[in-house]
Amino acid sequence: MKILCELWSALIYFLFPPRCPNCREIVDERYQLCAACEEKTLRVDLYSRPPAPIESVLRVTKYRGGSRDLLRKLKFDNNLSVVPALKKILDDVSEREEVLQLLKGVDFAVPVPLHQERIKERGFNQTEKIFGEWLTKKNLPLRNFLIRTKATPKLYDFGGAEREKILADAFAAKERIDLRGKSLLIVDDIFTTGTTCKECAKVLKSLGAEKISVLAFAADFNEKN
Repeated sequence: MKILCELWSALIYFLFPPRCPNCREIVDERYQLCAACEEKTLRVDLYSRPPAPIESVLRVTKYRGGSRDLLRKLKFDNNLSVVPALKKILDDVSEREEVLQLLKGVDFAVPVPLHQERIKERGFNQTEKIFGEWLTKKNLPLRNFLIRTKATPKLYDFGGAEREKILADAFAAKERIDLRGKSLLIVDDIFTTGTTCKECAKVLKSLGAEKISVLAFAADFNEKN
């Protein structure tokens, strides 16, 4: 029976070899990035100018020229088949020193919320899909402390100043909760100007949070391409 299972597995591997989710190159494991895509995609580093009251921003991948296509499939095509690949990337960087230091002492992770209209349209919060299982493995509770109080347009066509106006008062506390002395980690799929996370952080600060940092799956930190 074992031999038959091994033969069946070998046949499946031959007929349907695992491929890089980004470029479709054949790889060793399912959902694994090939060496070339990993080199251009993974960027586990800190942003040099985190917007107050955020103390630090760590990204996992580069967005443009990196993980953009995968994230767009999830956000705009509602393609959940890319989620395992995104989770695999998180698993692969889990033990990096930058990640371990960021998570040290954190009490709760807080996803950037979507407005109810967007939830109905998409069916899910993509940030929770990306980070939820990974945070559970890290024994870090994911808490929806925030709500989005107004529907806003998709922000990729707007610059920093315009985003400031659009996102002003766009977030609020889901309920009055005492976060005094707590260290919180905002998780988001894409960090661009930082305005969204900054507005979320302001609300968390008003609830008493002592320290707020951000973990972004993807970001471009002043890179031109």
